[in-house]
Amino acid sequence: MTDRHDRHADARRDEAGRIAALVGGDHRAAYDLLERQLAVLVLRTQVLLSLSGIVITVTGFSGRAIAQSGVAARVSITVGILIVLAAALTAIGGVLRLRWLSQILGDDVATTLERGLALRDLKSRWLAAAMILFGLGFAAYCLAIAQLLLDPG
Repeated sequence: MTDRHDRHADARRDEAGRIAALVGGDHRAAYDLLERQLAVLVLRTQVLLSLSGIVITVTGFSGRAIAQSGVAARVSITVGILIVLAAALTAIGGVLRLRWLSQILGDDVATTLERGLALRDLKSRWLAAAMILFGLGFAAYCLAIAQLLLDPG
C-alpha cells in the first residue's frame, strides 16, 4: 500500500511541478486551475444525481408494474434501485462533501498544488466508485424492465 501511495504522491508532485511551470509560479492561477477541476467533478456528480433521480421517479410510476411481471423482475428492480441509491450516497458523501480549497492553501505554489491535486484525486476516486455503482444498478434496473417487456401476460 505504501508503494502505491508513494507512486501517487510522486505523480502528484510531478503534475504540480508541470502546472507550476505552466502558470509561471502564479499562485492565483494555480488556485484557479484547481478550482476549475473541482468544479468539473461537482458538475459530473450533479449529472449522476440527476440520472439517479430519474431512475427513482420512473420506479415510482412503473415499479409496481415491473415487479408484478415476476420474481426475477422484483429482485432486479429492488437490487437496481438500492444500488442506484448507494451510488447517489457515495457521490454525495465523497464528492459533494464540502472542503474549501482555501483551507488547503500552502505557503508556496507547489504545496498548494500538491494538496489540491490530492483533494481532486480523492474526489475523483469517489466519483468513479459512484459511477460504477450507478452502472451496476442501472443494469439491474434495465434487466427488470426487459423482464416486464418479455412477460407475455
